[in-house]
Amino acid sequence: MKRVCAWCNSQMEILRTDNKDSDGLVTHSICDDCADNLDFQMGVTLLRYLDSLKIPIIALDESGHIIAINDEAGKLHANTPVEIAANWRDKVFECASARLPEGCKRPVHCSACAIRIITADVYRTGKSQSNVPAHFNSSAADLNEKIDLLVSADKIEDIVFLRISRC
Repeated sequence: MKRVCAWCNSQMEILRTDNKDSDGLVTHSICDDCADNLDFQMGVTLLRYLDSLKIPIIALDESGHIIAINDEAGKLHANTPVEIAANWRDKVFECASARLPEGCKRPVHCSACAIRIITADVYRTGKSQSNVPAHFNSSAADLNEKIDLLVSADKIEDIVFLRISRC
């Protein structure tokens, strides 16, 4: 029996059973990536989202205080004590189009999409980005006008330093 993701149609695994009648049958579930996407649309902590990106990221607030260090960055500096500010309580949100190859094509992205796009680009190219506008979530009334955050990133050695400023 094949197990397939009901959202993206990717094959997850083949389930072995003793029942010969189940050969060729398909059952549906949800893969980890699609489950994350659904969670991210509802909003998650900044740290949970950064951990999903699989590149080393240290996030700073507008004052330069560290607000999150994801697992990948933590592995690089495992023995370095770091004080993390507890003042970032907002959740980040991905839009429903976040995982599509073409994305949402909006000029201002939701918070998580902006963070993912910018950190991935800075990590890949090494070119800094500054003050990219974003909004907290994709349910804002006028997404093209509403700007809640400015997102910036720099790559130093192998770590992306992400700065998030509230507007």
